Amino acid sequence: MISKRLIAPLLLCLFLLSCGNKKESEIQIKPDSAEFYYQKGLIGSKPSEMLQDFNKGLALAAPGDSIRLFLLDGKIYSFNRLKAYDSSLVYSDTLINSAKKQADSSFIAKGYYRKATVNRYLNRQEEVYRNAFSSRNIYLKLGDSSKAGRRTLEMANAQHRMADYTGSQQTATTALELLSKEKDSAYVSSAFNVIAMSYRDRGFRQDALKEYQNALRFSQNTRDSLPYLNNIALVYQDLGDYEKAIAGLEAVLEKADVADADSKARYIDNYAYTRWLADPSVNILDDLKKAMNMRLQENDLDGLFSSYEHLSEYYESTNPKLAREYALKSMETAKAGAGKNSELQALKRLINLFPPEESKAFTNRFIALNDSLQQSKLQSANLFAKIDFDEKKKREEIQNLETRTKEQAIETANLKNQMIILSLGSLLIFSLGSFILYYFRQKNKREKIQTVHQTETRISKRIHDELANDLYNIMSRMEPIAPAEILDNLENIYIRTRNISRENASINTGAGYRDNLISTLSGICPENTRLIIRGEDTIDWNAVKEEKKLVIFRVLQEVMVNMKKHSRASLVAIIFSRKNRFLEISYSDNGIGCTEKSIKNGNGIQNVENRIFSLHGSITFETEKGKGVKISIKIPV
Repeated sequence: MISKRLIAPLLLCLFLLSCGNKKESEIQIKPDSAEFYYQKGLIGSKPSEMLQDFNKGLALAAPGDSIRLFLLDGKIYSFNRLKAYDSSLVYSDTLINSAKKQADSSFIAKGYYRKATVNRYLNRQEEVYRNAFSSRNIYLKLGDSSKAGRRTLEMANAQHRMADYTGSQQTATTALELLSKEKDSAYVSSAFNVIAMSYRDRGFRQDALKEYQNALRFSQNTRDSLPYLNNIALVYQDLGDYEKAIAGLEAVLEKADVADADSKARYIDNYAYTRWLADPSVNILDDLKKAMNMRLQENDLDGLFSSYEHLSEYYESTNPKLAREYALKSMETAKAGAGKNSELQALKRLINLFPPEESKAFTNRFIALNDSLQQSKLQSANLFAKIDFDEKKKREEIQNLETRTKEQAIETANLKNQMIILSLGSLLIFSLGSFILYYFRQKNKREKIQTVHQTETRISKRIHDELANDLYNIMSRMEPIAPAEILDNLENIYIRTRNISRENASINTGAGYRDNLISTLSGICPENTRLIIRGEDTIDWNAVKEEKKLVIFRVLQEVMVNMKKHSRASLVAIIFSRKNRFLEISYSDNGIGCTEKSIKNGNGIQNVENRIFSLHGSITFETEKGKGVKISIKIPV
């Protein structure tokens, strides 16, 4: 039945051309059916006409018929072309709910993808990320790594638009791992471009050049390669190498006939502006205005903002009045849709162009907007990690919900029975005894942790002061007479002894605890492994008790040492967060992984678990050969 519904539009064209000459028995799609109007809508040229056909098909489709999912998807596409985004969102939810009823995971994933696309049009980047994330997870379960990689790339773009450049780079790297270099070359190219933009936005110009070259290497045709060539030229402009920048932009303009109007205007504007930077006496006004007029015609707000900025800068020294007029236009364009960062840039220029008494309003707006953007950046720094964490935990919480409800019901019933049987006096004595017992147990645990730390520190000092020093003296005396192999073995033992001493050295739990922790983790990490640490600034370390700081330090130290010894990872991420009354630490790497049984058998991991359990915390491991290791730690604070 599906094959009849999904025959190629070519067959429909043949049907429309020959329906007057063929008998009804020869027609593969029944006229005036849901399938008929779906195929007709697919080949429509005007979105309004397509929408009518899809609506007719939906009116004819039976409830639960899978053709309804295709027709709903067609409606969303039509609404997007009509820029009726509110309707697109409504029907995206309808598509998701309908697909859930039919247990069609592929269309559920597509529905979330459609929602991400609509929210991108509406500049709601958090929702873009959230829906692309949901779509990506479903495609991963379906085993479609290609589509999962594409959705991951959309997540990276959303992070970049919210100025989370580090997170965007990390997510784009994950997308590269999922995408096929052959089948998804256009998306691979785009992923490298996102990484390059993140480098450039953070001031790493040489790294950006390298990644733009990678993007260029995977571009499929001349039209796709032009934006990357343009971006490479702009990096050279940033570096002040105007000769290379101009040469690169000239090469772009030679092939710009294949580009769309927005891109062509961008290339013309960039070329003119770069020439002027290189030689302020050159006449580039006609080109600047040409690009501006093209952008006005296309209503390209981002492009218009750049044109007005460049014209304002061009006139600054020769015609201050015009410079101010274009600066005002750039601000209005930013407000109309170019974005708050663009508005901030325009306000900075206006403050410089107007006298102090006239620029007061601009200054006040600049301060307020800058504070708002800084706050947004602080919020977005943890937003995407929180979405990841919340989504991963959501299913686990749903699975445990029924069990918890039953347990709570049993506990409630038992409590009522106890209240009937026990007297108030007995309950009071019991509560008091429980409190005293709990207090002394907690005190005992704290003392044990302190004792373990003091013992480790003492052993570390003795290893360093006695064993390591004695070993070093023996090496020095044997150096003239002992074979090189023996000396090398002794040196290896000496280094291992010194490392053991350092790993168990005293820990500063005072004001410098956080810096000491980060420094220690970075020092353990191998040179060829990239370590990403996020969220450490969100934790009030002064409020964390000393014994818990000791455990956190030793646990992460042990995890990093194990990673260094066994994982062969090229990327390690450690994320700190505070949720309710728990300090949560999420560790992940892209190493070789192992079986869960083997990781549990290690003495080091058993020590880690014992330390965490001593604080009534929890630790979970997720690992599989070839897929790295994930560790989630929760400690009550």
